[in-house]
Amino acid sequence: MIYTNMRRWFVVSVLIALTLISVTIYPLPSDGVTPINNHEYVAAIHKIINNAKSSIRVMAYQAWYYTDYPGSDSNRFVDELVSAQKRGVQVFVLLETSNWNEALDKQNKDYVQRLEAGGVKVYYDSNEITSHQKVVIVDDYATVVSSNNWSHYSLWQNNEVAIIIWSKAVADAFMDYMNQMMRQAGHEPLPQADSMNYVTAKDLAFKTYQAMDVLPLPNREYFPGVHNAFLNARQSIRVVQRSAQYYTVLPAHSAKKARIPGEPISPMNVLMKDLIASEKRGVDVQVILDAELRKRRSTGEWNVDNSNEDFTMRLLAGGVPVYYDSLTTQTHAKMVLVDDMTIVGSTNWTHNALVDGNEASVLVKSKEVSEIYRKYFDTLKGEGLHVTPDTDLFTMKKEMEKKDKEKSTAEKKSLEKPEESSSSSLD
Repeated sequence: MIYTNMRRWFVVSVLIALTLISVTIYPLPSDGVTPINNHEYVAAIHKIINNAKSSIRVMAYQAWYYTDYPGSDSNRFVDELVSAQKRGVQVFVLLETSNWNEALDKQNKDYVQRLEAGGVKVYYDSNEITSHQKVVIVDDYATVVSSNNWSHYSLWQNNEVAIIIWSKAVADAFMDYMNQMMRQAGHEPLPQADSMNYVTAKDLAFKTYQAMDVLPLPNREYFPGVHNAFLNARQSIRVVQRSAQYYTVLPAHSAKKARIPGEPISPMNVLMKDLIASEKRGVDVQVILDAELRKRRSTGEWNVDNSNEDFTMRLLAGGVPVYYDSLTTQTHAKMVLVDDMTIVGSTNWTHNALVDGNEASVLVKSKEVSEIYRKYFDTLKGEGLHVTPDTDLFTMKKEMEKKDKEKSTAEKKSLEKPEESSSSSLD
């Protein structure tokens, strides 16, 4: 029933999509899946790149080369991709180029130059569209869908989610998606690799879990997939998000686009209302959102990021429990759990992600897999802060600054206090 409803919504989403990219809209079989969260992603990417037999396809938003830290993992990815190319593996990289983020554009182009110098074929996406997806396809069989950028912070410091899907059908779906992005940017589609020569989970000693169905959710297919999952939720919903926004007014670049009469301002508003409605009908709903209250080492100043506060307070007003993540660690993950379904990928809960940009997420139906990600959720929840209507990060910042000042004053007084003589007086 759930997937029947999804198919209907996917047909609708294709008809009203504001982008030309649309791929597979039905569940696909797999030979198993492998969750790889946080630091597990790094080791997994090294392993599958180094053992690729026929092809490697990378779709990335951010790739950073650190000249001062030659051993950085994102640097090693360059060396490994070049090495794969030299041993006869076809390597293709599609990378974001930006007309609004000069710093991102500069670092990505530096990464591209290093790959091209080693013989790797690199392509840029359309300059007019933000391509925020993070996907690696190896041997047209193993597909890694993640929230991870190729930067030190994302690879080693952030909270991130990822999954490997061992499936020719799923790889084909994401290859089709990549080729449509290639056409969108004016490039020719990429060739297929040797379908008989591919690496398996068993070859690389990856533990796998069976999945009843795997459903790619790129671009405009994400919203109907999540929306229908929420509508059909029976027991529980868990959400982890880096960015979640409710819109009373659309961003300037989207406000000019025509809306269907009666259509909500943004699909993001619908997802928020879905969560509240689910909680009211008895579904156990819990949400973790990113927030920051962290002291900068370079300046000694306390930094606050409460960009998700409005969404948080609206959920609380609707009765949905919300937690901020560890305030000293960025939660860059994008994850939704609905009963025995898990959705992970690159898609933030913003209007741009749902309506305008290129994004890649995937839905996996598996009780075992959902339990793994539920434990991940519970770990983040245990490290975080239970938010109430009175939670104010700026007030907390003032308290921390006050404590710092009191500590500094005490240390100064301690240094100024004259030392007592250690010699005793004689009678």
